[in-house]
Amino acid sequence: MRSFYINLAVSVDRRKWFDAQASRLGLDIERFDAVSNASIADSVATQFNVSKEAVACFFSHRAIWKEIASGPDRFAAIFEDDAHLGADLPAFLNDVSWIPADADIVHLEKLGKRFVGVETGQRALGRKLYQALSGFAGTAAYIISRECAAKLHATFTEINQEFDQHLFNEGLPGLKVYKIGPALCIQDRFTAAPRFPSVIVRHERPKRVRAPGAALREAARIYKRLASIAVRSLGLRRPRLIAIKIK
Repeated sequence: MRSFYINLAVSVDRRKWFDAQASRLGLDIERFDAVSNASIADSVATQFNVSKEAVACFFSHRAIWKEIASGPDRFAAIFEDDAHLGADLPAFLNDVSWIPADADIVHLEKLGKRFVGVETGQRALGRKLYQALSGFAGTAAYIISRECAAKLHATFTEINQEFDQHLFNEGLPGLKVYKIGPALCIQDRFTAAPRFPSVIVRHERPKRVRAPGAALREAARIYKRLASIAVRSLGLRRPRLIAIKIK
């Protein structure tokens, strides 16, 4: 499948480091010029209520979705330039037969300790595939179908938070998202010794203080909703918290 990594023109250190990884693994991953935050108008960032850097990241992914939507490949891989690539990644990029036919997105990275999902019983070159439902994010490494790229580019045009949270946790309708475990990649800032400072400015949002009883009731409500989706719509077992390792 065709593969891309998103990189700012000024981020030469990241480009050299990522290219070295790809070369070591024998991968041909095309550089895709990222949208610069300098090109984002103040009014757009204000409208979206996120930083210019977050808007630029979103627009970069939208631009690459457009490229994929008009291309010949049924699936394509997208990486950000601070993704650490696992040694087994080439096998997964050189053979698309492991990707479920109904997959819109396959999430390749480890991010956070746990997410809510269900085991599908499907295997991907020795790894497990999970139906991801909630509690995960990250767009440093994922595979997307051509049809999904076209749909997202046409309909996903604005954000009100960092777009990976919007994409995966706000539940854009109709998307079938799988996670692979153990994960094949991890973003640099989640490693034990990060190499690069983050280029995304993350606003601290005020935290709502809830009484313990209210928090438990909310957690129960979310679980019941997800369980209903899994049982009724997906035909799968009830969801649970799943931990993904990196390998």
